[in-house]
Amino acid sequence: MTQMADTRRILAASFAITGALWGVLTLLRTGVEPFAIPVFRHLLLFQDYYALLPFAAILLLAYAPPVRAAGARVASWCGLHPGAVAALTSAGAALGGWLVYRGEPLSMDEYAMLFQGRVFAEGQLAAQLPRELLDWVIAPWMREFFIVDRRAASVAAVYWPGFALLLAPFARLGVPWLLNPLLGGATVLVMHRLALELFDDERESAGYVVLFTVASPAVTFNAFSFYSMPAHLLANALFALLLVRPGAKRAFAAGLVGSFALVLHNPVPHLLFVLPWIGWLAWRRDARRLGALLAGYLPLGLALGWGWAVFFDRMAAAASAGATASAVPVDPPSILEALTRRLPTLAGEASRTDARTSHLLSLGKLWLWAAPALPAAAALGAWRRRHDRGVWLVLASSALLTYLAYFLVRFDQGHGWGARYFHPAWLVVPLFAASAVRFASDSKNLSGYLAGCALLGLVVLTPFQALQAERFVSRQRAQLPAAAGGETRVLFIDPRGGYFNWDLAQNDPFLRNRVLRLTSQGAEADRAMMAAQFPQYRLLGIDRRGSVWGLPPP
Repeated sequence: MTQMADTRRILAASFAITGALWGVLTLLRTGVEPFAIPVFRHLLLFQDYYALLPFAAILLLAYAPPVRAAGARVASWCGLHPGAVAALTSAGAALGGWLVYRGEPLSMDEYAMLFQGRVFAEGQLAAQLPRELLDWVIAPWMREFFIVDRRAASVAAVYWPGFALLLAPFARLGVPWLLNPLLGGATVLVMHRLALELFDDERESAGYVVLFTVASPAVTFNAFSFYSMPAHLLANALFALLLVRPGAKRAFAAGLVGSFALVLHNPVPHLLFVLPWIGWLAWRRDARRLGALLAGYLPLGLALGWGWAVFFDRMAAAASAGATASAVPVDPPSILEALTRRLPTLAGEASRTDARTSHLLSLGKLWLWAAPALPAAAALGAWRRRHDRGVWLVLASSALLTYLAYFLVRFDQGHGWGARYFHPAWLVVPLFAASAVRFASDSKNLSGYLAGCALLGLVVLTPFQALQAERFVSRQRAQLPAAAGGETRVLFIDPRGGYFNWDLAQNDPFLRNRVLRLTSQGAEADRAMMAAQFPQYRLLGIDRRGSVWGLPPP
């Protein structure tokens, strides 16, 4: 009976959690119109909900001895061939990106990153748009994602520049969709090496960590998106790898990696992850490594962080002056003033019930977008490591801080695959799950069961969720207005005519795309703008989604 004790505990707990999640989501779905709720809840209630059935089936099927044996063999192969797994991960993510995303962003978060990456690819800090088109290309509602200087007609993304800088060379080559698949493959290699460091060069444990990582759709799906989450995950994994062993040089290198992670898109994800590490080094009175770590943060932190803050605040001041028609130059606020001014906008409504509920529901996203049973195994592994006061305690603290801190944020993650806010700390999940295997009373059975869950998840659940994601993306892009004939050159998207269809108003920052996607300001204003700026184009079609302009058929 004791030979399968931990395996049965994990199976029973996983099945119970999945059943409870089904009950909660079923209750929340009752009487709800799918396209009358925020997109975070829509994806959870009307997409992730249907993954519960194959998820539960995998939990049961993985208990079969042949599946456990096959999973163990695959995990062993992953431990011996991490390079091949990394290459397959990158190739699969690139293919998934084309089949699901079709090489272009889905959400406005992703579009803002790519927009800025293309600006950097041209050696500029901001895009210069035709003044007459400014409010159609960057509609007022987009000012949450872009800063606009109306006097100079210049536009930049509000996010910090690190991820856009990574995108820039890929954008220059015309393959911006390739960056995240490569980051996904690199993450496999770093996770393998990190597991070897933490498990004393035990390749078997490293193989399980690798399999758990690539079998989790949260990792693979983000690797074919345009989100900065894969870069955050890779940077934090590399940061942890550099700090698990003593040495001032490694600590300095960790600081360099961390400084870039701070400016990937905003400082919060890495800051939450790194604070327990800094506290740990201070508690150990490891002044040498702590000093080297902090010194590593300075070069890029000053160049990119402080430099971008100065640029951004100068542009914001110019934008404010332009909005008030003031001719008097406005001094930019200090960085401290800028930070303290923005914090209330993030946390001002954190006490709202729907915000707290959404952050709780993100646990459901974490559960369904990991390899089946993986979070339950990670919880068991954390419990078995509870007396560890070293790196394992720091890893657990980083994960908890990352999750809990977002209860202070007034909004949910919106679009995104998996628990996007938790993703920068996601690396702890497969590591603690592998710990559960190592300390289990039935280690061989539990490792085979978890590997079997991961293997079935990889061949069943990941393709199932990919089909769901492709359907969502296709339905989203089908909201573009269309014409029966002629050559389309300009689309006006009516934001009242669809579900989050305003996210489709995406353009090259230099308007080099063949078809302009503009946000409608009303039929009369659109007609007047077209007559003034594009008199050669004619109205080809109009419906509730918007209007289509271009060259009529011969």
